[in-house]
Amino acid sequence: MLDGVGVSASAERVYRALLRHPASSPAQLAARAEVSLADLGEVMDQLVQAKLVQEVEDDTGTRHPGLATPSVRWRPREPKAALAALVRQRQQSLDRVLSRAEELAAEFAEGMLRSRRSPLAEVIDGEQSVVAALVDLTATARRDVAVLDAPPYLSVAASAAAERSLMSRGVRSRAVYARTALELPGRYEAIRAMVADGEQARLLPQVPLKLLLVDGERALLPLSVDGDRIGSAILVHPSMLASALHALFDALWSQAQPFPTDTSAVPAHDLDEADRQLLLLLGTGMKDEAIARQLGISARTLGRRVTRLLGRLGAGSRFQAGMEAQRRGWL
Repeated sequence: MLDGVGVSASAERVYRALLRHPASSPAQLAARAEVSLADLGEVMDQLVQAKLVQEVEDDTGTRHPGLATPSVRWRPREPKAALAALVRQRQQSLDRVLSRAEELAAEFAEGMLRSRRSPLAEVIDGEQSVVAALVDLTATARRDVAVLDAPPYLSVAASAAAERSLMSRGVRSRAVYARTALELPGRYEAIRAMVADGEQARLLPQVPLKLLLVDGERALLPLSVDGDRIGSAILVHPSMLASALHALFDALWSQAQPFPTDTSAVPAHDLDEADRQLLLLLGTGMKDEAIARQLGISARTLGRRVTRLLGRLGAGSRFQAGMEAQRRGWL
């Protein structure tokens, strides 16, 4: 009955005998449970570890030869509480095993994908090989390249060079960026440079996956990530899967907010350079700490500038400031 919680049949017999005769000496307990005195110590260790019994000193002064601790006796714990605790412990162990099922299933699916040559997709191993695949895939674009941007990042130089080649060929480039990614060092400047080169960029609070989609037919997305590096990627060939990824990108694109563009066309008497940069950064949704770091100023100075900008726009909140800036054509 107790084997379901890891208690052996011999240990259960000893435990039941101890419940019925709690004052039994070790020799009496061994006889009643039909185990040898030599095996009794090992069985009791199992019951003590399971917290079904506890060791006590034999206060009669009697020694029990054959036991590792000759002067020990045992006392049973209250069964309902002891067994309930044991069941909970076993359930927690089973839950931990079950929680690994999804991870193991993903490893199984990856292994099956690697072992079969499929017209649907292929696995690319190693970051350098993934970078090469990204460059090659981008070079084949005829009409449109769509990107869902999220960490981790491959070679920034290679990605930027590949994107610039798109614009020179007249290929449309669209990207949806996660706002949190803008706070990474150098990322905001890199995005502004790509927008200046002709990329259409939008922002979302979070981006669910990293994706490169070419002509709505072929896609590249990470398969495994090791820390801040992409260990392998999956190259999806023209298929219903590629079409589904295209639909996902279009849905996210329609929900995303346009990336704030340069406001240099705004008359100087309406907006000075410091406020122009601040307004652009506020429009990205960055946190104050990241904006202050980007501008190279303290949080206190940033607060004063934001308050002043809100006053100039007659706005009581950043949201109202954004609406007023759009009305004036500043964004």
